[in-house]
Amino acid sequence: MKPLVALALLGPVLIVGCARYKYHAAPISPPALAAALYHRSLDDPNLRSWMKQASGFEPPSWPLETWDLNSLTLAAYYFSPDLDIARANAAVADAAVTTAGMKPNPTVGIGPGYESPPDSQFIMGFNFDLPIETAGKRGYRIAGATHLSEASRLQLAQTAWAVRSRVRAALVDYLFAVRTVAALRQQVTLETRYPDLIERQVQVGEIAQPEVTTAQIALTQLRQALVTAEGQVNTTHAALAAAIGIPDSALAGKELLWPGIDEPPIPASLPPQTMREAAVANRLDVQRALEQYEAAQSNLQLQVAKQYPDIHLGPGYNYEEGAHFISLNLSAVLPLRNHNEGPIAEAEAQRKAAGAQLLATQSTVISDSDRALAQYATAYASLEEARRSVSQLQEQQRVAEQLLHAGETGQLSAIGAELQTVIAERALLDARLQAQLSLGLVEDALERPIAPGTAPAMPKKAPR
Repeated sequence: MKPLVALALLGPVLIVGCARYKYHAAPISPPALAAALYHRSLDDPNLRSWMKQASGFEPPSWPLETWDLNSLTLAAYYFSPDLDIARANAAVADAAVTTAGMKPNPTVGIGPGYESPPDSQFIMGFNFDLPIETAGKRGYRIAGATHLSEASRLQLAQTAWAVRSRVRAALVDYLFAVRTVAALRQQVTLETRYPDLIERQVQVGEIAQPEVTTAQIALTQLRQALVTAEGQVNTTHAALAAAIGIPDSALAGKELLWPGIDEPPIPASLPPQTMREAAVANRLDVQRALEQYEAAQSNLQLQVAKQYPDIHLGPGYNYEEGAHFISLNLSAVLPLRNHNEGPIAEAEAQRKAAGAQLLATQSTVISDSDRALAQYATAYASLEEARRSVSQLQEQQRVAEQLLHAGETGQLSAIGAELQTVIAERALLDARLQAQLSLGLVEDALERPIAPGTAPAMPKKAPR
């Protein structure tokens, strides 16, 4: 009966001993999540602590009085749900490295029994099997999982850049939308005076009546454009808040600045060959494709190694009729019916596909860089032309004002010259907007900022 008692005690011990980790429930409440999203704020003291701990950002005061691209980007790193997903995926990939490094557990077997005659003694058998991996399979698994983990981390960094890119574009759109409204209001003020002056000229017979009608129609259209532009301010404000990951109300009342936004770099400072080399060297998707290729290579090595069977070392013990029997078993799978040809062929094809993907990614990076630089050069040329036009019209406006003060021209001519200048300044605003958006495409092609210090590094410390 002693073997039966030992077996009865051994079973619960093995079951309890295997349960090293306990399950912890993590229920999710969609209403609670929605409420938390709605109450996000740039004044959150936890945001300030995280910005300091994660990136060394030390604001002079809190809440911040002004927000620029750097501080808004850090806030987006803190709040962005896309980065939360990327961080979770990176954690999954890190855990996969642990999984790949696990050694197979040994197995035990206990087999009590008895012979049919009533006077026979109790029979007891105990078997132990220790699997031993050969040909470096575990090392290849770890190497493959490590490369995939690094690829996941690069994906996290690429997601961070995408977040920064969206914040940059949204901030540019908003700042120029605000300035466009101011320019339109100035133009509306001038255009409101213009029809009255033309009407006076009509009354004295110097101008025909249709010109008054044309001026009134232009004023109506301009007022409609102003209403549209004011709506665009609200739209771009909401888009910026969404890019950060906060509700629109959380961004209300914040002063947003971008010093130097009107002076983008000249295209000559961005030589194409240098930009191509920087793109290939710096682009995160190229580095990620390389890690995926290395992972495919490790998988091929693993499949080749699986041609060599693992060894199973199995000492055994049997008790029968008062006698003790000890045995030592050594077993392995015989590779007679297959030599792992299928998985090896799949792994070779996967490595070839990963190599082709790497080449395609590099090709895309180079073409993206060339296209973005060409677009930026065109936008910058338009900006230069708009600057020259404004400069010329400002000079004409000064001359018109001098003639007005000298009594050599009328007020209508002076206001007309001022209107032309305001219209040209609006065109200059649009040219600056297009230049900044095109510069953003160049930065996206390189996945690095053109101007130093305009993008904080991706913090290693995750929020919350």
